[in-house]
Amino acid sequence: MTRSISADAVAAVEAAMARLLRETATGEELTVSRLAAEAGLSRATLYRAPELLARFREAAATRQPTRTPSAPVDRIRQLEAEIAALRGRETDELRALRTANTRMAQHIQALSLLVGELERRIAQLQAESPPDSLRVVRLAVPTSR
Repeated sequence: MTRSISADAVAAVEAAMARLLRETATGEELTVSRLAAEAGLSRATLYRAPELLARFREAAATRQPTRTPSAPVDRIRQLEAEIAALRGRETDELRALRTANTRMAQHIQALSLLVGELERRIAQLQAESPPDSLRVVRLAVPTSR
């Protein structure tokens, strides 16, 4: 004798059935495993409720028509549209990366010019200062006890 499932489990299975039957595309296979996953239960739990499984199988069988030849064509069109969208996104990302790369190159060029100017200014100041002003003064460091 098998133990029946709880009222919460029954409610979860019925809600999952309704979602799957409503949201699953025509032609997609509805399985007990998929129902169990949607309900958040194990298949073993579902098999302890044969009346629910019978209702699910009957509803799945009545709503799943045989595949039509246009279904693969529709899927191909859908995938081609997805590919086009991904290529567009890739193009946008590449454009943004090129712009950032150009901006960084301009910053590097400006900083290089600035460094060169500073080096010229330092050399000029060193050349203008008298030789005796180049003395090094030692700073006394206080010692702590």
